[in-house]
Amino acid sequence: MKAPIALLLALIASPSFADSLALDLNDNSVRLNYQHSLDTNYQADAAWIHTKDLGNTVTAGFNLKQTLNNDISALIGGKAVFQQHDSLPDGTAIAIGGLIRVTPAANKNVSLSLSGYFAPNVLSFGDMNDYRELELRGEYQVSEQLTAYVGYRNNRADYGNLGSHNLYDGAMIGGEFHF
Repeated sequence: MKAPIALLLALIASPSFADSLALDLNDNSVRLNYQHSLDTNYQADAAWIHTKDLGNTVTAGFNLKQTLNNDISALIGGKAVFQQHDSLPDGTAIAIGGLIRVTPAANKNVSLSLSGYFAPNVLSFGDMNDYRELELRGEYQVSEQLTAYVGYRNNRADYGNLGSHNLYDGAMIGGEFHF
């Protein structure tokens, strides 16, 4: 588990690669997410989530970016999910999904985004049977370098006989720094 975290931190520490770095938290969890635009149509990201008394989740994703019109943009793609838990079995999954963001023409500083990723049993490995991730957030662009947001995130994994467990669940607050 230390190798993926070290790789994520190395990517973050290198300002020549950075596009954005987001940090959000709630009562039990903290999430650090790095995004890099490969060109105008493709984006890579890596994230680390630590949940108190549960463990760590590391993701790495690749998405196709599209601007659907002046008000709506979307991502579609997938991510690899690696989980190391203190009290649950470890698991791995390949989740597919995407994001849609609406920015009203009346105020380009405000946005609403919805994202979801899912890995069914056939794309989940180890002791994990499936993985689900859902996020809804409202964003406000404070400046060109900072976007503040609030929202709700639910990451869940099913471990068969051990049942389904929330890996990150609840309201969150955060900021995204653009480089």
